[in-house]
Amino acid sequence: MLKEAYILDDDFFESSVEALFEKLKAFGDSTWIFFDTETTGFKPASAQLTEIGAISAHPDNWQFAEVEAERGIFYDKIKLTPETLAGYKSAEDPEDAKYPLKLTRYGMSSDEYREKYPKGMPEEVDVIKEFISYIDSQTNPILVAQNAEFDISFVQGRIDHYGLGFNIRNYPIFDTMLLIKLWHNPLIKTLAKQGDERAQRILQALTMEGKFGEYTTASMGPVSTAYEINTDEWHNALADVKMMMGMTKEVFMTLQQSSGTDISEPQGRAAWGLRKRKREDRR
Repeated sequence: MLKEAYILDDDFFESSVEALFEKLKAFGDSTWIFFDTETTGFKPASAQLTEIGAISAHPDNWQFAEVEAERGIFYDKIKLTPETLAGYKSAEDPEDAKYPLKLTRYGMSSDEYREKYPKGMPEEVDVIKEFISYIDSQTNPILVAQNAEFDISFVQGRIDHYGLGFNIRNYPIFDTMLLIKLWHNPLIKTLAKQGDERAQRILQALTMEGKFGEYTTASMGPVSTAYEINTDEWHNALADVKMMMGMTKEVFMTLQQSSGTDISEPQGRAAWGLRKRKREDRR
């Protein structure tokens, strides 16, 4: 098994689109597990998982054919731990503290959930164990997530919290956000500058106004919207996984169609920014 195996590591940040596809050939026979988590906060030491959703797929020329449904999909909502409930009860404003749950529609009444959980939602530790087994059941699994470091770190933090003795970082990891920041967006900028009307429309959809002026986002919602992928249920774990898969397919198709384009100038700026942020995070 590979360790700390981010497929798109910083040694590869400034590689061409053609080099990207050449590297990914090594993972063409793997099972790509697209997954997403929802949580009650940002730090696994003081927050917990509320949902894990995953879909396994074979690359299939980067169109990602899903594994058979009975063993290809994982989805569970998770019971709130006593620590989480105690934190809400002691909060100055319990309703404000529960905002992450409202955002993910965690407590929304549903016949589907009542049918799935007749005895109540499962415990967090049990869902984590089942998720580990699900990953391990796939052939040569790769973990795929948008802004993967958050999901990987959070799941690992909760694994450690329960003393399960498992390292999720032993699997190769593919971060779709890096794919977008370092290959997709530089390509779109280059094509738009060359007068490509489709690229100009996509770039316009990804252009946001920030504190320091305009920037090109790599957020899943705007990228999905740019490719006309439904975002209505954003922040539901399984819906987010489906959105991520659709977005990733479109990104790979766009990259394949213009794989010979020189993206080095905008890519170099993006790589510099990512490395700078990495250095700051280590301080």
